[in-house]
Amino acid sequence: MGRQTYILVTVLLLLACRPSSGRPDAAQNSPSTAPERAGVTDSSGSDSEAGAQPETSSLETTTDSGALTGVLLLRTVDGFQPVVDVKLALGETLSDDEGTERIVAYDPSAAPVAYTDSSGRFLFENLQSGRYGLILDTVLSASLLYQEGTDNAILFDITDDEMTDLGNLEYSELPLPLSSR
Repeated sequence: MGRQTYILVTVLLLLACRPSSGRPDAAQNSPSTAPERAGVTDSSGSDSEAGAQPETSSLETTTDSGALTGVLLLRTVDGFQPVVDVKLALGETLSDDEGTERIVAYDPSAAPVAYTDSSGRFLFENLQSGRYGLILDTVLSASLLYQEGTDNAILFDITDDEMTDLGNLEYSELPLPLSSR
């Protein structure tokens, strides 16, 4: 089995195996839980509620493409620390015939890619308009990221000429190689 097939199967399994959250809106996504829009941290640093829209702003120059930014942080005994030099990618969401999002398709050879910097910040530029999921891609596996402690996949819309800011993505654990922690 090729790496691309393995990654797509991994993402499909992650989506299909997520338990129902018990929320009233979860029943409409049965039999398998569809990814939901992730809550994000707004620019003031406070957590937004699940289902909230990521912050967007107009890009200064018209580019007919969108952009995405955020900061990836990992909780340690010393507080939240930036996750440095980690590959993040975007996968397109795919819906069933009823329009329910079921999977995030990720092709490592064609997907938009960004790496976190020394402060954990990442930036994707020149993105086509569309709906995407955020993928953590390590050497051995790729994982769709979820909002910490929830069944909500980090999904977002990219719109031409807008910057989407996911804010701080804070995790107590991530499937990272030891050198990235």
